[in-house]
Amino acid sequence: MSPEEEFGSCLENAESWMRMIQERLEATDNVQGPKAALENRLRETEVILAEEPEGHLRLDRVLLKAESLLRDKNDDEKHEIHAAVKHIKTLWEDTQINMVHCHSRIEWILLHWSEYLKAREDYFLWLMTMKQRLEPDLELQLGLKEKKLQLSHHTILLSNILNQAALLERLIQESGSLFAKTEDETVNEAAQQILKADHEALEIKAKEKVKILEAIVQEHQEYADMQEEFQNWLHCMKEKINKCNTCTDKKNPMERSFRELKELSDEVSRKKGELDNLQVQATTVILSTSPLGAEHITKDLETLRANWNNLKLSCQQDQVPLEIGFHSVLESKSRAEQLEREVAELADWLQSLDLQPPDDDTMETAWCKCLLTRSSILAEEPRMEELQLKLKEFCRSSQNEEELSNKVLSVIREYKRVKGQIVKRCSQLGARLRCDFQEFLREFQQWRNSTINLLHLPLDTEDGALTRTYLQNIEDHLGHSNQLKIRLDRFQGLEGMLGSVYSEEQTAMFVSELREAVQQRIFLTDGLLQRRRELQTLPDLNFSSIFSEGNWMNGGDPSACKLLLKKFEEWLKTEDRKLMSILAAKHPRSSRERKNRKQGLKVLQSRVPQGQKIFEELFSAEFPGANEEEKQLEDLRYRWMLYKSKLKEAQELSVQGSNEVVEFRKTSGGICHYLSRACCAALPLQLLLLLLLLLTFLLPLIEEQDSCSVVNNFARSFYLTLRYQGPPPT
Repeated sequence: MSPEEEFGSCLENAESWMRMIQERLEATDNVQGPKAALENRLRETEVILAEEPEGHLRLDRVLLKAESLLRDKNDDEKHEIHAAVKHIKTLWEDTQINMVHCHSRIEWILLHWSEYLKAREDYFLWLMTMKQRLEPDLELQLGLKEKKLQLSHHTILLSNILNQAALLERLIQESGSLFAKTEDETVNEAAQQILKADHEALEIKAKEKVKILEAIVQEHQEYADMQEEFQNWLHCMKEKINKCNTCTDKKNPMERSFRELKELSDEVSRKKGELDNLQVQATTVILSTSPLGAEHITKDLETLRANWNNLKLSCQQDQVPLEIGFHSVLESKSRAEQLEREVAELADWLQSLDLQPPDDDTMETAWCKCLLTRSSILAEEPRMEELQLKLKEFCRSSQNEEELSNKVLSVIREYKRVKGQIVKRCSQLGARLRCDFQEFLREFQQWRNSTINLLHLPLDTEDGALTRTYLQNIEDHLGHSNQLKIRLDRFQGLEGMLGSVYSEEQTAMFVSELREAVQQRIFLTDGLLQRRRELQTLPDLNFSSIFSEGNWMNGGDPSACKLLLKKFEEWLKTEDRKLMSILAAKHPRSSRERKNRKQGLKVLQSRVPQGQKIFEELFSAEFPGANEEEKQLEDLRYRWMLYKSKLKEAQELSVQGSNEVVEFRKTSGGICHYLSRACCAALPLQLLLLLLLLLTFLLPLIEEQDSCSVVNNFARSFYLTLRYQGPPPT
């Protein structure tokens, strides 16, 4: 065999061996699947790495054969040999890098997995420990001190559970990261939710026990405070009774003693209710106390009741001799004081009435307040008659109470004045309400007639501008319908109060007209929504034509590519306007409006996958004049990403509660403010993209034509590729 044949054979054997190694690496370079599969792939990469010396040996043979062959060759033949040697070296370097990269990647994923499993095992051990501690039922305690200690223990357990939430969140994040890389079912979202559900169940159980113990401790603490307060009161009352029996007033000793004893006796009698409440609360406390603790509570309560009975009996025995002499005097004074209190209460109440509500109140609110005030005034009329009878009786039995009589008469006159004023105001406001309702009916009739005329217009499927104008008119009428609904809701809220001002016939007429307006608004609004869906279907036909053009673009015709690029931009603008129209609409109140909003977003989202397919075909196409088209594609890519982001955010907002949506609009200042913020945030990104685009055209001028930097530059590839310079990492 000649030297040339030997060189060619060695070169071919080395290249085929390297190709075989790279094919094995491609089959092994995959991190998806269960842990056992990754371990098998890791062992396969170790076997491949073990064959690296053989690759060196094959390369050395080629180099030796090339060196001996170069001695007797001319320049042209040497150039061919050098090119073949350079090619085999480059192929060997790529093979080595791929061997190391594949092994390191799988090894790192397995290490990540092992650390996650260890952390999860520690978490499960802690979880089982906490479950064992929280599993037993709560034990009954002897007293308040023991209950507080029990509460403190469970509070510490709950705090430990809450502190472990951060570890759980980290585990869920690591599980999600592993699933994103391996797609193994043991770390999918369902497994993450199981982890979270177990922790939440444990937290709920701990909180329930802490809540129960807090209620038990609070209940026992309140009982203990009431018991101590009642005991102190008994001691204080005994001292007061002893002091009253030794009164030394020389002017009116009997009167003063009787008055003081009467007050003390009344106070003692009033305490019976408090003692009964203490008995009821003790019964509840006993249920959460151990038998020995319950026995102590019962004995203490019996002692309190015995002391209270003795105190009450002592007051009654001392009061009887004094009560006969001063009963009539005290009774007269009591009636005078009672009457004076009633007069003062009525005067304060009349003065507190809001006869002139604030100007910022709506007419409906002012009318409701006026009706409530009138009802409360009319309800006091029997009391005023009773007050007049008391005044006549009091004047017959007492001759020196002219001041009190003047107060009673003054209150009666003030009541009559306020009554007449509020009745007059209610009548005025009721008349204004009727006028406002008639004005609303006229406005509703105008909207109804305009809506009927709008719905009778034919659909024009050829004139796009006319269709958009028609659609905008429908949106305006729907917005007006929402405003009318708000006013209808306000009038419906007044139905229950009409009978107090209007006759039955007037009330029935008001309710009939109101309900007829409600039904007509619902019927016409449904017609507008149906017509809007029909009109929205017409613009959607443009998207189908764009997608059909995307299928014949595969022929590679540059003019077809440019045409598709232009039409895709026009379609994207149309879709963005539709999204802005949905976002600019007022917050939906009814379930039907929310459903229509959600359906509109769903229709836009359904066309995103096809739009993405056309977008990817545009990027894979080859345009003449790459500079201009690539800039245009970069701008289109940014606007396409921005549109998808806004659509996704709108869908998330539609799922959230109405309060959160309203709060979002208040803080963001509406969709216009949102767009301005998005544009401001996107400006640095656009500048960065332009800089990267410039660098992509400069790189080929400074690198060799077969350089990996040129092949993988940003302008020619949108996929992650391996790029490594230097010796192997291991």
